[in-house]
Amino acid sequence: MEDKSALKQLIDRDEFNFNEFIDEKTEGLVFDKRTLDNIYTLFKQFNIKYVDYPISSGKESLVFKVEGEKKGVVMKIFKTSTLRFQHINDYIDGDPRFAKQRKSRGSLIFVWARKEYANLLECRKFDIRTPEPMAVEKNIILMSYIGDRRSPAKKLKDVNEQDMQLYFNASMNEYRKMVEKAKIIHADFSEYNVLCYRKKSYIIDMGQAVSYKHPKAKDFLVRDMNNMKAFAKRNGLEFNLDEPVFPGEIDE
Repeated sequence: MEDKSALKQLIDRDEFNFNEFIDEKTEGLVFDKRTLDNIYTLFKQFNIKYVDYPISSGKESLVFKVEGEKKGVVMKIFKTSTLRFQHINDYIDGDPRFAKQRKSRGSLIFVWARKEYANLLECRKFDIRTPEPMAVEKNIILMSYIGDRRSPAKKLKDVNEQDMQLYFNASMNEYRKMVEKAKIIHADFSEYNVLCYRKKSYIIDMGQAVSYKHPKAKDFLVRDMNNMKAFAKRNGLEFNLDEPVFPGEIDE
């Protein structure tokens, strides 16, 4: 049956202003019709009523807290116009899970979103603390929200000094499980991609994460560890935890 909802009709007539769903912090934000259609599909599927507030805005994605039937949902929208083709293709090529995916410039953004969704699913199978993935629709992912009603969880770089060692250790423990159990290398692991909430650490931003079979996986693992060692040194933290063992070496 044809959808005759008011929201869908506005999208079809190019009259839907997404800013009406959100606050003044995103003034001037413009989405193409394709992205608006994808937003609408997820709004309808999960009965999302409104966008609570924007969480972050980066070069490659926008992240919002949205409200619907389920409490605490995050909507992550990958920008179709600014995502760098060669940059993301480096993390897709060589990952056997996505070797047969169609990777034209136009469709690569959708592969990237599915890749993050798949990485989150795999991590959750092994009880690794990440946001819980709910759905993926083209360039948009819905996942669980981490934080309280007023604000999202702080990133590791922003937690107070007395709690930083605890959250740092928790972050490293989750990362080790990710590598050794899920056999996934984050490839951008740093204090910017860890959320800290109620004494637990959650790893986020998993689009670039690769299978350990990726030809550069070992290099990515070394880089991830160097990032965290540098962070620990800058903040006077102890780095006395066992580092992850590369899955290929475990199998041997």
